[in-house]
Amino acid sequence: MREGDRVLLYQDPRRKWVATASRTKFHTHKGFVDLESIIGTGYGSCTKTSMGQPIWIFKPRPVDMVEAFDRPTQILYPKDIGYVLYQLGIGPGNRVAEVGTGSGVMTAALARAVNPEGHVYSYETRPDFHEAALKNLERVGVSSLATLHNKDPSQGFEENGLDAVVLDLGDPWTMTRAAWMALKGGGIVTGFTPTFNQLEKLGESLRQEGFLVLESVEVLLREMKTELGKLRPESRMVGHTAYITIARKIVNAKA
Repeated sequence: MREGDRVLLYQDPRRKWVATASRTKFHTHKGFVDLESIIGTGYGSCTKTSMGQPIWIFKPRPVDMVEAFDRPTQILYPKDIGYVLYQLGIGPGNRVAEVGTGSGVMTAALARAVNPEGHVYSYETRPDFHEAALKNLERVGVSSLATLHNKDPSQGFEENGLDAVVLDLGDPWTMTRAAWMALKGGGIVTGFTPTFNQLEKLGESLRQEGFLVLESVEVLLREMKTELGKLRPESRMVGHTAYITIARKIVNAKA
């Protein structure tokens, strides 16, 4: 590790922090970590706080960086983000639009997927969310792969010929026409809806605007307790986040 590198300080699954290898100290509830002492060591090594608490040093994953985001909004869960990225089928060179930037979590995931030749165009109407997302994307090093618009695209996106569109807002059915116009033939749109009523509205709007609805799913994730002799499901889980709808543009459905 060199001075200036981002590092993950890991104590346990609930106590972990992203910091910078530098000539400073990072304070925890179990003492401080001398960050200068980790410069020149390798990832996976262990250090101790001033109170003797072991801290492991790792290279931060995208999910670790996201957990350190400034979050003015509720963010999407990794289980939903991962499923959507797989279903969208996007990769290097693809161009994707997103409506509802929020904190920029999905934006960052999309940007990493299309890196290095692709690009993400994200729309957010709230100026405060827009500014927070700009800083978060800069923090994870993907700001050059994303263009953030502080505007309402319901009357049309500035871009066209897109490979995919992601709708993450309270009324995604208002954006289906604009999405159809911006997508290339066969392009994919996905929408997140937390309730059955919203899911029903989105599905009907997609069909009316010229999409073939491929699926609407709910992704559930249950963690396991892996302590020796105590292997069992965790007592708590996130029971519901959102319904995910995937649809494709039909080219002969609209004039």
